Amino acid sequence: MEERKFWSDPPEKVLLMYQAVADMIAEGADVNSMKVSDITTRAGIGKGTAYEYFSSREEIITGALVYDIRQKWKELAAVTRRAERFEEKVYGILDYLEDKFADRRFFCTLVRIGTGSIEVSDTFREEYRKIREGRGDSEVEQVFDLVIEQGLAEGLLTERDPCLGRIALSGQLLAFATFLVMREQGGELTVTTGQAKEFVYRALVSSLSGT
Repeated sequence: MEERKFWSDPPEKVLLMYQAVADMIAEGADVNSMKVSDITTRAGIGKGTAYEYFSSREEIITGALVYDIRQKWKELAAVTRRAERFEEKVYGILDYLEDKFADRRFFCTLVRIGTGSIEVSDTFREEYRKIREGRGDSEVEQVFDLVIEQGLAEGLLTERDPCLGRIALSGQLLAFATFLVMREQGGELTVTTGQAKEFVYRALVSSLSGT
């Protein structure tokens, strides 16, 4: 798939299919059993039209997932820019994740897949891997760098290697996402969401300041 056509400025019919997938996921549809005909019927277009743009149902669904996640990272970039202090930026991201996690749509479908809360087929995972490798993660890096640079400016962080900064921040966000999955599944929790956020924040500072 072309990066420009399907992620930055998708054609109208592709957007209709993406919206159809989003609506079905929001209603609890299983991505593993979703059919091309289900998507095109919901989108109000012919089944044959889907194959003018995509070669498989996995390609449609993963394309929709990647398009949505890209939009969410743009929203997160705006959140981090509005916050002035490092702590506000980190908590802003955590608050955003918590808020969006209640939404059954794409953004947190990917989180659930990543944490193993949702099982998907090998074909689905392979298609998602190919798309991810083809597009890069510039939006993610922008958000991470905004946060880490502010921490360095405030003297809270000392590690200046951007790669290590991104690794540390992504690791802590995954840890918080795992907590949200446990909370959603009704697992036995000994900490509140606020305490989990505080733990993630302190762990991030510690890992990038040597304290």
